[in-house]
Amino acid sequence: MDEKNEAVVFPEDLSSLSADELTALQATVLAEFDTLSANDEIDDAGVQQLEVLAGQLESLTEAHAALEASRVAAQSRTETVTAARKRVGKLRPPATTVVNDKGDVVEGEIVDKNGDKVDGGDAVTAGGPAKVPSLAQVRDRAPAVPGRSTGDSELTIVAAAPASGIVMGQRIDNVDTLVSAVQSHARSLVTTNGRPGFQAVATIQNRFDHVVDGTGTKPGELEAIIRELRSPERIDSLVAAGGWCAPSETRYDFFNIACQDGMVDLPTIGITRGGITWPVSPSLADVYTGTFTSSTNPWLWTEASDILAATGSPTKPCVRVPCADFDEARLECYGICLTAGNLTDSAFPEATRNYLSLLLSAHFHAMNARYLTQMVALSTSAIAIPTGSCRAISSDLPDYVGLAAQDYRIRYGMCDDDVLEVLLPVWGRDAIRSDLGRRTGIDPTNFSNADIDNLFSTRRVRIQWVSDWQVRTAGQPGGSTALTAWPDTIDFLIYAAGTFVRGNGLTLDLGVVRDSVLNETNDHTAAWTEECHLIAKMGHESRRYTMPVCVGGLTGGTCTECHVA
Repeated sequence: MDEKNEAVVFPEDLSSLSADELTALQATVLAEFDTLSANDEIDDAGVQQLEVLAGQLESLTEAHAALEASRVAAQSRTETVTAARKRVGKLRPPATTVVNDKGDVVEGEIVDKNGDKVDGGDAVTAGGPAKVPSLAQVRDRAPAVPGRSTGDSELTIVAAAPASGIVMGQRIDNVDTLVSAVQSHARSLVTTNGRPGFQAVATIQNRFDHVVDGTGTKPGELEAIIRELRSPERIDSLVAAGGWCAPSETRYDFFNIACQDGMVDLPTIGITRGGITWPVSPSLADVYTGTFTSSTNPWLWTEASDILAATGSPTKPCVRVPCADFDEARLECYGICLTAGNLTDSAFPEATRNYLSLLLSAHFHAMNARYLTQMVALSTSAIAIPTGSCRAISSDLPDYVGLAAQDYRIRYGMCDDDVLEVLLPVWGRDAIRSDLGRRTGIDPTNFSNADIDNLFSTRRVRIQWVSDWQVRTAGQPGGSTALTAWPDTIDFLIYAAGTFVRGNGLTLDLGVVRDSVLNETNDHTAAWTEECHLIAKMGHESRRYTMPVCVGGLTGGTCTECHVA
């Protein structure tokens, strides 16, 4: 070994180290790196030392990977050899008990169809079939009846996590040890963030003839297993069995496709008390009315105004800074509570976990819907875009969003390249895709989500396709009746970034709760959480627009009516 630096002795050849030695050396190098990098007064020599240590850590990582690859390769070779032995073992001719001319049983010898010994030694017979041994001879020479097998068919229980006096992977031989492990984990159970995890205590392992792993079984191994399963011996055993006999296996996994996405994206602030108040900000529209005369502010002063001023009128007006009005938003709290039976949770934990997952998804969507409802309430009344004889959502919606954006920017004196926020229901994107796909000569597969978003980005707006808005009611996606046509109208909100903020306040998360009241009914609270938020409109204005939906693939030169489908 060669000393590469003053702190760490680093070997030239890392391949000679074991996994434990590599891990120990990695910890030493990392500790030296952390100590040196934390020095605020590090000099050039120290910087050079850091570079050396970083290179050493990279080498150790590569050595770990190489060692693991070697281990996996060795394991694969062993498994392949084992499989090959089993295949060849089934092809060996069976041993036959042979009796010589004196009536003695000759063990361990194999004879062919003519009675001749084929596995070494002299021929057993010289002119006739081998003598069949008597039952007494077979009984005397029969091997002892074996006890319970401890081989491949053995059922074992091992510890899945460390507990008091038990290490991970240790075999659990009796019920007392298993109960001790369960009680140890129960005493150390901690409160989680409203999402109690499943703590495995022990694992029951039942070995099978073959284990097929989708990532670890090689094609050659899989082929060998299939050949064995198709062998005459296997087929005969299935046919002779007269059916499966055994009852159907019960699977306890639930079907759960609930997803948590489409959350409205808002700037977030912390709320330490019951709410917030803030001054209502005046806008350019409050100061500049659009007129420009000698009596307005800003005022216009001409020579004629100056001549008239000699008689006392007009005079240059001056405005006083107005007292600001304050607005207020108070926190609201949302929560969930789930009660589970102790016995049900023990015997059927999949039911508890699945229902808790659904409840958390419902909590997510309910809060998102509440945020959006409050934002709509704080926006203007719906501004109706007039219907006409020709409507195509793929062109009309981006165009009207662009019109609304320009109107908003000019109203409040914004820069022309300032990006505005636009909220649209998530189904609007597929409605646009449907409309584009119906146009003559257009390949409907060409319109990705990014392509559709680009229709709006050129208007200098950021589209948020949100869930839980304009859904789950009559005539809208997600309702109790399946849709056969797109909704008649679609709404969108447009506002300057920062107009809305979300305040995060109190969060109570008690996780799993057991109390005396629930214990009387053998129940426990599987999850209990409550969190408080508010929506504050701190900007000037949020505008809401509503427009008709047409997905008929119409264009300006051919459209005569709107086909909603």
